[in-house]
Amino acid sequence: MMFPEALTPEHCRALIARFESAPEHAISRLDAGYSFSQLDITGQWPDENKLLVPIFLSHFNRYQLALDARFWPVKFSFEHVRIKRYMPNGRDQFPLHVDVVNQAACRRFMTALIYLNAPGGGETVFPTLDISVAPEPGKLLAFPPLWMFPHEGLAPRSAAKYILHTYLCYPATPAP
Repeated sequence: MMFPEALTPEHCRALIARFESAPEHAISRLDAGYSFSQLDITGQWPDENKLLVPIFLSHFNRYQLALDARFWPVKFSFEHVRIKRYMPNGRDQFPLHVDVVNQAACRRFMTALIYLNAPGGGETVFPTLDISVAPEPGKLLAFPPLWMFPHEGLAPRSAAKYILHTYLCYPATPAP
């Protein structure tokens, strides 16, 4: 489900500028074929996290109401909010995947991302649903991270692509 204007264009530009001036972002590249730079907003920018979590939460609530999701967990937690940058270098992208692939990730029940810019290319594609979502500043995209929703983040063509990303998770349960 898409929600335009979850963030203002000014807020999007400010997040990009802050990311670019931050020395602590790291390159994440694995053999799985994805490549991007990211910064953990929850851990590094608590002031920004305090602003962003309620925005994500309000849109998750709108998603729940729109779909009449009666079995939505009463208690849940957020995975860390991250900002990610994909460069137009032919390498930075996120190939077809789902976000729940192992026991550690199985706590996730919703994912959301907010596009911070419109880089030319960089669409989020759901091939089995025949849906392609073009990045637009402030647009929020929310969906379940499960096997029914394989998706990919295409490489940007003309400029770096910036997104915010987080998950809603089931609460941790103590070991028996």
